[in-house]
Amino acid sequence: MSSHLKNFATCDPENLSVKDKGQNLVGGEWCDSRETMTVVDPLTGKPMLTMPNTQMDEIQPFVDGMKSCPKYGLHNPFLNKERYLMLGEVNRKLCEVMHDPEVFKFIWRLSQRQIPKSDQ
Repeated sequence: MSSHLKNFATCDPENLSVKDKGQNLVGGEWCDSRETMTVVDPLTGKPMLTMPNTQMDEIQPFVDGMKSCPKYGLHNPFLNKERYLMLGEVNRKLCEVMHDPEVFKFIWRLSQRQIPKSDQ
C-alpha cells in the first residue's frame, strides 16, 4: 500500500462487508447512530456495508453545528483569504496524490462499488 493511501484508506473496496461500518461526522468527531441500515451491493444484491440510520431525535447536534457556522464569509476569498488559500492547497494536494495509481484506483473502486460502471 502506498504511503499516500495509508494516510486515509480505512476500508478495502474489493472486500466490503457489513462489518465495514460508516459513522456520522458531528462537531469534528466521528460518532455512531442508535440505528443502522445495511447498504446492498448493486452488483450482487447482497449486503455490502452498514451505515448510520440517524433518527429525528438524534439530529440536534447536526442542527447546532449548522447554526454555529456563519452564513457568509467562511469561504469568501475577500473576507477570509487565509482559508481560501488553505482550501486551494488542499485541492492541490488532492490532485497530486491522485497521480498515485494506487490512490486513483482506490477512489475509483469506492465510487464504482456504489454506482456500478464498467472500467472503460
